[in-house]
Amino acid sequence: MKYKISASILNANFLRLGQEISEIKDYIDEIHLDIMDGHYVDNISFGPDIISLIRKEFSDITLDTHLMICNPDKYWHTFIEAGADILVFHKEATQKAYHILEKIKKSGKLAGISLNPATDINQIEPLVDVIDRVLIMTVEPGFGGQSFIKPMLKKIEKARKILGDNIDIEVDGGINNNTVKDAQKAGANTFVVGSHIFKSSDKIAEIEKLREILEH
Repeated sequence: MKYKISASILNANFLRLGQEISEIKDYIDEIHLDIMDGHYVDNISFGPDIISLIRKEFSDITLDTHLMICNPDKYWHTFIEAGADILVFHKEATQKAYHILEKIKKSGKLAGISLNPATDINQIEPLVDVIDRVLIMTVEPGFGGQSFIKPMLKKIEKARKILGDNIDIEVDGGINNNTVKDAQKAGANTFVVGSHIFKSSDKIAEIEKLREILEH
């Protein structure tokens, strides 16, 4: 199974965002884009215009776009048009999850579903045939820099049993040198890392440490 690092720009310096991405793009697998609307979560981040700019500047990088918004059925296509390669939205935000996932896949992009810490992992079972990725929140969504919720390890284990080996299990929240191995052992293969990278004085060294941990 391929292990992937998805670098979340939520904690990057947006005054020099292009430079921040340029520094790490050759060392990570994906750029993780947290889209927050101030309604589904108590924070506001950025929207499709920023994604379009990143897409134009970095045409060859995978954009892992995580919608923490209400009514994803109304907006999913906007983010595909902006340049998202992978589009993930929250199961809790819609009653039309299967329908949205089908539409994302028909657009030629990868489709994913995200679950908050309190959401039962068994809710993904009816969606297995239309998902490429499940994003398990290992913190409450909305803000970077939170601590990893350890009981989520059992949830990751259950998810891997349901999904088998051909669907990505992504973990988001509190991923660092101390938590990444436990998440990997539980069954995760894609790791969203934000403040641990962008708040570091040596971003590349931190990414390389994570790689070393994952490979041993």
